Amino acid sequence: MKYSSDPHLRKLALEAAQYITNDAGRMHKEDLLDDLCARIREREDLEAAVVRKAAQGLMRDLGERRSPRRNRRTGGLYHPDSIIKLGNGIWVWMKHTTPTDMTQWGLISSRNTVRTITAAADTQQYIHERTDAFRSHPGFSSLHPLEEAVFHYQQDTLDDADWDLDQDL
Repeated sequence: MKYSSDPHLRKLALEAAQYITNDAGRMHKEDLLDDLCARIREREDLEAAVVRKAAQGLMRDLGERRSPRRNRRTGGLYHPDSIIKLGNGIWVWMKHTTPTDMTQWGLISSRNTVRTITAAADTQQYIHERTDAFRSHPGFSSLHPLEEAVFHYQQDTLDDADWDLDQDL
């Protein structure tokens, strides 16, 4: 399930991230959280968006925590209070799961496994290529110039299309 993100909240998060980033380009999540909370407190006009975002986070947490887990004692996944995600924004308590639900869950699980494995493989390939490039080009100490010089990276108008919304606010 995808959730839309409020562009004003995204802009606030980006501003907070840029503000707390140190000279080495690093952010500490706790500092980011503190700064972002302070910025949100100053913006009463964002209350509805913040409440919705918080509720989405709590809902996501519920789904993750109640996702079926292997029981060490029985070896099975069943627990009546587990939640199965069936796709299209539909969840079902495991105790109410039908044979059709099981089939749907199996399809979704397989699809998600393939996506996860593919994404991990792509990430590992990228990391391997860049690590090799750093070794082959020891004059580079950060990724951006390496990407431009070795891999010919150029910002494309289609890159980061979702991020462009933040710039328009």
